[in-house]
Amino acid sequence: MKEIKVMIFSGDLARFADSSFNDVVLKDRFAQSKGFTIQQFSYNCELSRNEVNTVYGQSGNVIVDFSIRVMRNDQILFYEKLKELAADRFSFVFNGSFDNGQFKDFDSAIVVDGYVVDVEEHAANDEQQALMNVKLLARELTYVHKSGTHLVLNISNN
Repeated sequence: MKEIKVMIFSGDLARFADSSFNDVVLKDRFAQSKGFTIQQFSYNCELSRNEVNTVYGQSGNVIVDFSIRVMRNDQILFYEKLKELAADRFSFVFNGSFDNGQFKDFDSAIVVDGYVVDVEEHAANDEQQALMNVKLLARELTYVHKSGTHLVLNISNN
């Protein structure tokens, strides 16, 4: 069994969070070969809360920055999806476990529904690889726990 600290997948893991990890669609959609190991990941989301800890007001823009190393030939579909600069859902999976490349389990995940607003590509030593720095403008963040519980945060972009 192999554990990877943080991976990104195209798609919404929250839709499958209540499913069995034996689900064929889940195993295929989140197979290790369809994901990318995150080289760097960050975001900042600030919320105002009142004295009883209820969120109020706008959250402001939330930009999710991440870097991945891509193999241009093997992972061309995801690579092209990022370069479309369009809205999509991306799942950042923390401590995902894989057995023979099949998705088995995870600790938590963040699903970002948003727009790809910037992609910087840097050539690696090998012409088949590239380091991509990507910025997503989030419309919604969904925090997913392996128990199946999740919290959805709608973003108020200014």
